[in-house]
Amino acid sequence: MCVQVISKVFVLLLLFVAISFAQRDSIMAEFCVYLDTSKVKNMKNIIKFSAYEDRISLNITLDFRSHDFSKSLSADLLETEKKVKFVFPIFGGGGSSRPSPKKESISPYDFLDFYVPRDDSLYVISMFGKTYTLHWEFSFEIGIQKQKLVGDNMVYVSGFCTDEQLQVIRERKKNREEVLTLW
Repeated sequence: MCVQVISKVFVLLLLFVAISFAQRDSIMAEFCVYLDTSKVKNMKNIIKFSAYEDRISLNITLDFRSHDFSKSLSADLLETEKKVKFVFPIFGGGGSSRPSPKKESISPYDFLDFYVPRDDSLYVISMFGKTYTLHWEFSFEIGIQKQKLVGDNMVYVSGFCTDEQLQVIRERKKNREEVLTLW
């Protein structure tokens, strides 16, 4: 009798642990929130969401050495009560590029920043500690060839960024700037 009770408790404990790990593993990236203090004219007084950790690494390698190409990136943070806007007009606008002597590996999360007006700060706080579906599309054309990569991923909004998280975000942005010089 005692062995059966222990076995049932053990099985339930294993099930609980497995479910906990399965839920954690389904999150692709973690985002945090910070007040943007950039001097960009149309971007004053906004709160930004930026990825600081890829829990599941997703990298796309682009070979800039071969052909001219055009590209675009779009994204939506779904299941939110208010619109959380994707902001990265330099990349999102597409355009042409000339061949470059370089090959780069990028993560879509390096290019995904979202924002809300500063007036919606209470709404932003209500998003902390929750997961959301992130839908992104990366399209590019090489001559007459057209490619589209699409992702629907779970992301986690942890809260306000710590100093360490902001440092990671700055580093990602620096890498993003280097890739953009190729485009």
